[in-house]
Amino acid sequence: MHSIVSTRFRAATGVLLAAAAAYGVARLFSGYDIKVVIPLLFIAVLFVLGLRYGIAVGVIGSLLSAAIFATTLFSPVGSFRIRDQAARQNLAWMVLAGVALSYLFGPSDSAHKKS
Repeated sequence: MHSIVSTRFRAATGVLLAAAAAYGVARLFSGYDIKVVIPLLFIAVLFVLGLRYGIAVGVIGSLLSAAIFATTLFSPVGSFRIRDQAARQNLAWMVLAGVALSYLFGPSDSAHKKS
Protein backbone atom coordinates (compact mmCIF):
# COMPACT_ATOMS: atom_id res chain seq x y z
CA MET A 1 0.00 0.00 0.00
CA HIS A 2 2.78 2.41 0.95
CA SER A 3 4.57 1.70 -2.31
CA ILE A 4 1.50 2.54 -4.43
CA VAL A 5 0.93 5.84 -2.65
CA SER A 6 4.61 6.69 -2.87
CA THR A 7 4.71 5.93 -6.61
CA ARG A 8 1.59 8.00 -7.30
CA PHE A 9 2.83 10.90 -5.19
CA ARG A 10 6.16 10.79 -7.02
CA ALA A 11 4.41 10.82 -10.41
CA ALA A 12 2.08 13.64 -9.37
CA THR A 13 5.05 15.67 -8.16
CA GLY A 14 6.84 15.22 -11.49
CA VAL A 15 3.74 16.17 -13.52
CA LEU A 16 3.18 19.27 -11.36
CA LEU A 17 6.83 20.27 -11.83
CA ALA A 18 6.48 19.91 -15.60
CA ALA A 19 3.29 21.99 -15.64
CA ALA A 20 4.75 24.68 -13.38
CA ALA A 21 7.92 24.89 -15.45
CA ALA A 22 5.96 25.09 -18.71
CA TYR A 23 3.70 27.82 -17.34
CA GLY A 24 6.64 29.78 -15.93
CA VAL A 25 8.61 29.56 -19.16
CA ALA A 26 5.54 30.50 -21.21
CA ARG A 27 4.90 33.58 -19.07
CA LEU A 28 8.57 34.55 -19.08
CA PHE A 29 9.03 34.39 -22.86
CA SER A 30 5.55 35.35 -24.09
CA GLY A 31 6.68 38.78 -25.25
CA TYR A 32 9.79 37.69 -27.12
CA ASP A 33 10.35 36.47 -30.68
CA ILE A 34 12.33 33.50 -29.34
CA LYS A 35 9.09 31.96 -28.05
CA VAL A 36 8.82 29.89 -31.25
CA VAL A 37 11.83 27.78 -30.23
CA ILE A 38 10.90 27.49 -26.54
CA PRO A 39 9.28 24.04 -27.01
CA LEU A 40 12.51 22.70 -28.52
CA LEU A 41 14.51 24.04 -25.58
CA PHE A 42 11.91 22.68 -23.14
CA ILE A 43 12.73 19.13 -24.29
CA ALA A 44 15.70 19.30 -21.89
CA VAL A 45 13.35 19.94 -18.96
CA LEU A 46 11.11 17.05 -20.00
CA PHE A 47 14.15 14.81 -20.40
CA VAL A 48 15.39 15.55 -16.88
CA LEU A 49 11.94 15.07 -15.36
CA GLY A 50 11.51 11.81 -17.25
CA LEU A 51 14.87 10.57 -15.98
CA ARG A 52 14.08 11.54 -12.42
CA TYR A 53 10.39 10.66 -12.11
CA GLY A 54 9.75 8.02 -14.74
CA ILE A 55 8.12 7.31 -18.07
CA ALA A 56 4.60 8.37 -17.09
CA VAL A 57 5.81 11.79 -16.00
CA GLY A 58 7.70 12.28 -19.25
CA VAL A 59 4.66 11.37 -21.35
CA ILE A 60 2.01 13.22 -19.33
CA GLY A 61 4.37 16.15 -18.77
CA SER A 62 4.98 16.44 -22.53
CA LEU A 63 1.27 16.49 -23.32
CA LEU A 64 0.42 18.88 -20.50
CA SER A 65 3.30 21.21 -21.40
CA ALA A 66 2.14 21.25 -25.03
CA ALA A 67 -1.35 22.25 -23.90
CA ILE A 68 0.07 24.98 -21.66
CA PHE A 69 2.30 26.35 -24.42
CA ALA A 70 -0.53 26.25 -26.95
CA THR A 71 -2.90 28.21 -24.71
CA THR A 72 -0.52 30.66 -23.03
CA LEU A 73 2.51 31.15 -25.29
CA PHE A 74 1.26 31.16 -28.87
CA SER A 75 -1.46 33.27 -30.45
CA PRO A 76 -4.34 33.16 -30.28
CA VAL A 77 -3.82 33.04 -26.51
CA GLY A 78 -6.46 31.01 -24.71
CA SER A 79 -7.00 28.65 -27.64
CA PHE A 80 -5.47 25.36 -28.69
CA ARG A 81 -5.18 26.74 -32.25
CA ILE A 82 -1.72 28.00 -33.13
CA ARG A 83 -1.40 30.40 -36.06
CA ASP A 84 2.35 30.14 -36.57
CA GLN A 85 3.30 27.03 -38.54
CA ALA A 86 6.83 26.90 -37.06
CA ALA A 87 5.45 27.08 -33.52
CA ARG A 88 3.03 24.27 -34.30
CA GLN A 89 5.82 22.09 -35.68
CA ASN A 90 8.13 22.81 -32.75
CA LEU A 91 5.36 21.93 -30.33
CA ALA A 92 4.81 18.63 -32.14
CA TRP A 93 8.56 17.89 -32.04
CA MET A 94 8.58 18.65 -28.31
CA VAL A 95 5.81 16.13 -27.65
CA LEU A 96 7.41 13.50 -29.87
CA ALA A 97 10.85 13.95 -28.30
CA GLY A 98 9.47 14.11 -24.76
CA VAL A 99 7.57 10.85 -25.17
CA ALA A 100 10.38 9.07 -27.02
CA LEU A 101 13.09 10.15 -24.59
CA SER A 102 10.92 9.11 -21.65
CA TYR A 103 10.58 5.60 -23.03
CA LEU A 104 14.23 5.37 -24.01
CA PHE A 105 15.85 6.73 -20.86
CA GLY A 106 13.22 6.96 -18.12
CA PRO A 107 13.34 4.51 -15.24
CA SER A 108 10.67 1.85 -15.35
CA ASP A 109 8.20 1.34 -12.52
CA SER A 110 10.08 -1.78 -11.44
CA ALA A 111 13.24 0.30 -10.92
CA HIS A 112 11.35 2.57 -8.49
CA LYS A 113 9.93 -0.41 -6.58
CA LYS A 114 13.43 -1.72 -5.87
CA SER A 115 14.67 1.53 -4.37
